[in-house]
Amino acid sequence: MKKTVLLLVYAGCVLPLWGQAASSSIRVSTAVAAPESTVDLLKESIQKSSSTISGVSTPKAVAPSAKSAEKPAPAATPANTLDMPLEVGGQTQTVQTAVTPVKKQSSAKTRRTTTAKQKPAQAASNKQTSAEQVVDQNNSPSSVDAQEPQTDDMSEEDAADAELEYAVKMLEESKAKAESTERSIPPSAAQNKPSKVPAPNKKFNPNAFRPGVTWLDSKSSHFDIYTQKRTSGIPSSNMAMTFENAYQTLRRFIPWMMAGRVRVFVYQDHQSYLRHEPNAKAWTRAIAYPTRGEVVVYDEPGKQRELQEVFTHELTHIFTQQFFDSHKTGRIMTPTWLDEGLAVFMEDQMAGPKGGPWAHDFNTLNFQRDPSENLQPFKSTSIFGTSNSALNNRFGNRRRGKPVYLVPFEQFMDEGSLQMAEARNQVQNWYFQAYAMVRFLLNPAGSSSPSNRMLFEQFTRLISQGEAKRDPETGFLVWDARGKTVYEPYSVEKALGKAFRYNTPANFEDNFWRWAGR
Repeated sequence: MKKTVLLLVYAGCVLPLWGQAASSSIRVSTAVAAPESTVDLLKESIQKSSSTISGVSTPKAVAPSAKSAEKPAPAATPANTLDMPLEVGGQTQTVQTAVTPVKKQSSAKTRRTTTAKQKPAQAASNKQTSAEQVVDQNNSPSSVDAQEPQTDDMSEEDAADAELEYAVKMLEESKAKAESTERSIPPSAAQNKPSKVPAPNKKFNPNAFRPGVTWLDSKSSHFDIYTQKRTSGIPSSNMAMTFENAYQTLRRFIPWMMAGRVRVFVYQDHQSYLRHEPNAKAWTRAIAYPTRGEVVVYDEPGKQRELQEVFTHELTHIFTQQFFDSHKTGRIMTPTWLDEGLAVFMEDQMAGPKGGPWAHDFNTLNFQRDPSENLQPFKSTSIFGTSNSALNNRFGNRRRGKPVYLVPFEQFMDEGSLQMAEARNQVQNWYFQAYAMVRFLLNPAGSSSPSNRMLFEQFTRLISQGEAKRDPETGFLVWDARGKTVYEPYSVEKALGKAFRYNTPANFEDNFWRWAGR
């Protein structure tokens, strides 16, 4: 009996407690499965994917339902929160989540770093539910990049190439403009004074003087040719023949000046010429380095005639400078007007026996003596028996147009005359006068007689070498301590008097105007 009573009392105490625990367990399970808890799950999903949407600046909007459209607009949220309207169980609720602002970055390095940080988040997103994947898809960095494309910064090498291409474009435009307005004239060869000169007794290495270019070497009868290895395009044919034709033209007029082989560097195009040659100008076609014995050109298929003319011009500088520097001092010894006038004259000969554009200017321009010069009346007559005044009248009537006044010869033969012409923007007139004066000295009687060139050869030799000095009492040659003949130096004025019998520059000028007025 007692056992029965005790059993009933124990059952009455334990059963209520077990029922309470069971009902509590049921409530927790019901709370998890209840429809209202979807919002909590979405909040948890958004917090997990916060690293993925950290770069979001403008979220993709979700269209609100019709019921929410009728409600008044909610209060403004803080700048660092994000409102997300969600429809659950027929009701629209708003979820707020924090958004971390991120600075815009455009460099490629930052883009790669961001991509590397996204890999763990992408690996975790593979385990997300379908609802979480929808949220991640709408707020992924790829969608943001589609809305706001980013541009990568150029590397230093790309920026340098872009700057160089722009500079080359500007130079090409200036070159075209210069060619359309007036004849392009290269700078004086006397300005090209390289600091490093190849040793005469060592094998020449082109990369030691022009690095950054692959050179292919070849030889012709009188030239060592170094051609840039092409990266594109087709080279011009028979360039060596072009150089040899220029050599033969010079040999007809100044054979006593020509000695030794000349190095020729040929760039593949104008852009390479400007990029790798430090003294290159946009309007130049070639450059001469007389102290090195080098001519630099660039290949331009279809323009062999222009190449031949400018190459002849620069090749003349090589031979004249080497001839006048007979003692190998490495200095520019040729008078500027004689050096440039002879180069222009030889360049013009490549156009044919009648000459080229400079000969055309000589026959058509109304060039005249400077009226401000104090003129001396001519007492003699020309070879045709006509007085100078009559020649001047005929000269002016035959060449019409705006007159071009030549500088007085004594002033023109001064070494600073070219710089003065550049300051006055009269470089072309200066070169024309130099051409006309050299043409007169080489061909004073209007013929190609060898005697004229013999006088010109004597004139140039007197300037470069001088004349052997003799003892006034005995008439024998004077020797120095080493047993070599002593030469007396000659100035240009003195050489003109010795070779052509023009005792003064004014006498030289008078005879020139008689000859030009025929």
